[in-house]
Amino acid sequence: MPLLVAIGIIVVLLVYMLYALAHERGPGAPDVAIGYERAWDELNFGLLWDLSGEELREGLHRDQFVDAKRKAYANAEPRGRLAESIVVDTFVEGNQSALVVTCVTAEGISVSNDVLLERRANGWTVVGYSLRPGGASAPAHDGDHT
Repeated sequence: MPLLVAIGIIVVLLVYMLYALAHERGPGAPDVAIGYERAWDELNFGLLWDLSGEELREGLHRDQFVDAKRKAYANAEPRGRLAESIVVDTFVEGNQSALVVTCVTAEGISVSNDVLLERRANGWTVVGYSLRPGGASAPAHDGDHT
């Protein structure tokens, strides 16, 4: 009898675990957008490919995409990790799509980007990325300190 009770408990726990996994939605659109911005900041092209939809992969397989981006940014100075902060300014989420406006601050200059995402089988996927019109601004100063 104790064996049947133990088996019953195990079965109930397994069913609950499967139910929880099936209903786990993963990271939200703002989290994915921040991850995408961090990947750009760190020049992590593998992660960029992973978070991007076909729309942003330039028709390349993962290894081709990573290689092409590494070559394109090989002489870029400085080489990543410039952002002092990356935050979500605002976001609008629908049933299957979301627009996240991010604000990236580096060296005292803030840039706002539109990150467009769609909900796909594996969660939120970035399908569009662009500088927000009027998206760059320097911090306000209280006057000339010369």
